Amino acid sequence: MLGRSFLLLLVACQGESTSSKVPVRPAIEVRDPAGVVVARVVGGHPCRATIEGHELIVGGRPLVAQYGSARWTGQDAANGVTLAKNDQPVARIHAKQLFDAEGVPLLRVMDNGDVASGAGRIVRKIVRTPDGSLSIVPNEAGGDTLTVSGMPSTPDDIALAAMLTAHEASPEVRALAACHYLLHDETKG
Repeated sequence: MLGRSFLLLLVACQGESTSSKVPVRPAIEVRDPAGVVVARVVGGHPCRATIEGHELIVGGRPLVAQYGSARWTGQDAANGVTLAKNDQPVARIHAKQLFDAEGVPLLRVMDNGDVASGAGRIVRKIVRTPDGSLSIVPNEAGGDTLTVSGMPSTPDDIALAAMLTAHEASPEVRALAACHYLLHDETKG
């Protein structure tokens, strides 16, 4: 009798349950003018980000990732999220702004899609295209226009796109910043 019960239980577990399926999350991809993917992020637990060949698998909250021998963390506080490498502060995200380790602004994202440098000069403009993707247009000669697709429609989507493409920061900081916004939106529910 025990053998038959075990066999029935085993057979019952072989079918797929609709409640156990994990939803497939769309990838957010940044493409250069030639269509080459230069950055890719998939939200979820964990959040997975690949930027300029640097792949981070980010858990959280609080944020945590390992890249080579470096341990990256992100600690939430009243003044934003401090990103640290091996317990040494590297950057901080607060109010749609990115600061360096000393608190000097690197970039600021405005609600109209303007992205300002730390000095306050508009360096890029992020606009929504008719197909729902975002286009990041540089205000400087020689810069490439980037396209961001798969972006969720959230109050922070412009900031997420700006941080993901911020050449002012290292790929690891950009990956953590993108995952910060994606994981933050999930906790809002």
